Amino acid sequence: MGPADLGTAWCAIGPRAAGAIPIRVSRNGVVTLACADAMRAQQIQADADHLLAELSRIAGVSIARIDTVIADHALELPAFDPPRAIPVSPAALKAAEQAAEGMTAGIDDAELRDAITRAAAAAIARRWDQQGLPDP
Repeated sequence: MGPADLGTAWCAIGPRAAGAIPIRVSRNGVVTLACADAMRAQQIQADADHLLAELSRIAGVSIARIDTVIADHALELPAFDPPRAIPVSPAALKAAEQAAEGMTAGIDDAELRDAITRAAAAAIARRWDQQGLPDP
């Protein structure tokens, strides 16, 4: 696998690849990424296990480790389309709102309870729509 192949595989990861580019791969499978800044390097290291698995899968090779270096002068940041919103059916949303209200009933702070209820209902409805569980 050459640097060009690795670059293509890295970009195929999507938005999680933004702010870093692969600059080297060693013979023992260590990929070095040039990161836009220290914060991006830290984010990559925090998500290294998932990124490593995804990069290995896309590139079709075994990668042992991801290392990061700060090289803001060497980066051309790729542009990615924002993730598309996942539509949720009204029936799933209504059932999910009822389920979420029951889960958050014990929260005394009304604003906090409403915010958590909305977030939980949206997450539950998306899951039900994606997995077909349950049929509300």
